[in-house]
Amino acid sequence: MEHHIRFNFSAPYYTLNELSDQTTDIWIACPGYGQLGKYFIRRFDVFDSKKYFVVVLQGLSKFYLPDQKNVGASWMTKEDRETDMRNQKFYFDAVINELFKSKSLSDYKVHLMGFSQGVSMISRMAAYSKVDFKTLVLWAGGFPPELQSEDFEHINGRARLKVVLGDHDEFYTLDKNYQPEVDKMETVIGLKPELITFDGKHEMPREVLFTCLD
Repeated sequence: MEHHIRFNFSAPYYTLNELSDQTTDIWIACPGYGQLGKYFIRRFDVFDSKKYFVVVLQGLSKFYLPDQKNVGASWMTKEDRETDMRNQKFYFDAVINELFKSKSLSDYKVHLMGFSQGVSMISRMAAYSKVDFKTLVLWAGGFPPELQSEDFEHINGRARLKVVLGDHDEFYTLDKNYQPEVDKMETVIGLKPELITFDGKHEMPREVLFTCLD
């Protein structure tokens, strides 16, 4: 018989730049499968360091990559998904509470971003933690099947949804398996997607990320 128990758990998160009186925008991002936050966050060094404060979360499960030397992280598998999703929400909420315990996210323009497997994670956090975002960037990843329109009733009608995909992505093509994902995002979130495509693969080039600031 399977049982579950709650216990204290420590997990890292990463920040870039200083949260100061000059900060106007907060970016909260989730990397993809196999990516560690400490490397993923380097992509955001193209942002203005005075205006933008970046927070990168990381999958709670780590594993050795195929080379058996480097380590990657994952958000979840098909095994015991409900428990993983609860743990991820506890993690997300704990990070936000620690960073903004003397402030409020509502004092800033908040941008949520997920790449690959991180698309599902950041979408769930936008829904379940009721983050009132200015921009939601979903980059080359699948949208969670369980989310419904009522999960996004809290968002401002002026919020923007940006969907990013490389023209040569190894996993998704817009004219085949990704258009249904984009349609689902629009229907459930209730925002018209702004589609950003670029000449590239399943990757996150700095120059394309920078365009998401517009």
